[in-house]
Amino acid sequence: MKLSELIIDYRKKMNISQREFSRRCDLSNTYISFLEKEKNPKTGKPMVPTLEQYKKIADCMGLTVQQLFEQLDEDAPVDLGPSASVAPVLDQIIHTSEALIIAKGIDKMPPTQRMAIVTMLNGLYPGLFEMESN
Repeated sequence: MKLSELIIDYRKKMNISQREFSRRCDLSNTYISFLEKEKNPKTGKPMVPTLEQYKKIADCMGLTVQQLFEQLDEDAPVDLGPSASVAPVLDQIIHTSEALIIAKGIDKMPPTQRMAIVTMLNGLYPGLFEMESN
């Protein structure tokens, strides 16, 4: 299932507006609208939420990020760029040679593999990927 479909289905089931959903998620109404349309009408590019934005949506729906991703298509895009990087992990783990290899290689992995590693690490170290609110 696409994220857009999941959000629309959830809003219908809960009988809430897009504006109310966005308020509960602490995301802008415009952003939720773009997610539901699956693209940014200004740029025409597909919407690619960050891990932090997925977390806000999951929290709003009463799900963990893992539960949310289990409901999404396998190729659900995730922006793991600078705003949602693995840098917080590096500050909290021992800088072993293995950790440095992982840190250097994770950005070269396809998004689904990166998400699998993030999910695994978050399972081993709960709260490790808690993102700060904007």
